[in-house]
Amino acid sequence: MIPLPVAEPPVPVCLVEAARDYSLPLRGMIALWITEGGSTGTLSPNTNGTVDHGPFQINTVWAQKLEREFGVSPQMITTNFCWSARAAAYILRYEINQANGSFWDGVGHYHSRTPKYKYPYIQRVYNNSLKF
Repeated sequence: MIPLPVAEPPVPVCLVEAARDYSLPLRGMIALWITEGGSTGTLSPNTNGTVDHGPFQINTVWAQKLEREFGVSPQMITTNFCWSARAAAYILRYEINQANGSFWDGVGHYHSRTPKYKYPYIQRVYNNSLKF
């Protein structure tokens, strides 16, 4: 008997589209999602008084900017996976551009520009990218 292949969990189409639309590697976006570890509806308070929203754990600072500049509300990125993925792709592309095109610096800046937080985060995203 020939074993059947194990079905992989599907990657949401909107995540594939967000990666494509912002010229990001899909593997990088998936690894970011895994690393952030949020889920739809998740609000995670931070010690500095901000909150991280939704599947991609988008911080209050970015959530306010997205609402002010594009009309994407914190509720949208908290409760809708696709809005969260698109917002995360926008933020990651922005940070890569700010880092003169460096993908890994952009990934680190998605989390923090402070080196003691940035570099371990890059390592976690990289390690997660090797899992699939």
